[in-house]
Amino acid sequence: MSQKKVELYKEYKKNKTQILKREKMMRRIELGIVALICAGFVVWFCVSIGQNLTKVSESEADAVTVTEVDMNAYAEYVEGLETGYTA
Repeated sequence: MSQKKVELYKEYKKNKTQILKREKMMRRIELGIVALICAGFVVWFCVSIGQNLTKVSESEADAVTVTEVDMNAYAEYVEGLETGYTA
């Protein structure tokens, strides 16, 4: 068993540069794939937010908002000023 370990170690030392290049290449490929997946998620997130914002603005443009204001108190106040000022 010890002889086996020694032979494996010699093989590793002999092919060390190739093994390290292969590992480095695999690491770069993995990082590239992860970066592409993250970029895809970011793009999908931005597009979905953009679509939701345009949907909201389109619905607001079609909707008419009516607000009733009671102007009776203001009219009475102005009449009171006019009658009090002229008297």
